[in-house]
Amino acid sequence: MDDKMYTATMEFVTERVNYHGENEPKGLWDDYEAFKLAVERLKETLTKEQLELFLDCETFYSAVDGGQMRFYFEAGFGDAVQFIMGWREGWQGH
Repeated sequence: MDDKMYTATMEFVTERVNYHGENEPKGLWDDYEAFKLAVERLKETLTKEQLELFLDCETFYSAVDGGQMRFYFEAGFGDAVQFIMGWREGWQGH
């Protein structure tokens, strides 16, 4: 994939991720709210040292989860674009 196509693909992926992030299913939002409440309740039970470790874990988990989601989404989308572009090029050659 050339640089222009890659840039266009990444811009499109970012746009789609943002769109879906703004339009999540209600069930997913409900699960997130339940998780957030459970986290807050857990934080109230931790010692100061445990809370510091928990906050570190929470921060790093968010980074890993977000990065992993974006990596797999971009990889899958990139594969789909390459497949379509390859198919199109093969079809035009006949």
